[in-house]
Amino acid sequence: MMNPLKSDTSLSIETFPDWANALARALELIVLEREAGADYHQWLVDFEGSRLFLCFQHYSDCAWLEALSAQDEAVALWLTAQWNRR
Repeated sequence: MMNPLKSDTSLSIETFPDWANALARALELIVLEREAGADYHQWLVDFEGSRLFLCFQHYSDCAWLEALSAQDEAVALWLTAQWNRR
């Protein structure tokens, strides 16, 4: 289940990296890897030992956190809620 991350600005392939860096700083995420394609960004991040993908898809105009394992799904939901409350 995908829970979108809120953004005050319009996200695009071009604007996502700056926005994602600000999100990572605010949530204390460690960016481990960055991958980008023609229509997406996918960053591997770490939060206190939990591995997540920070994803952006151009066609859905949506960013979200995706857990790499079932045990980290609660972490992704909690981080999303923290960000979206801002």
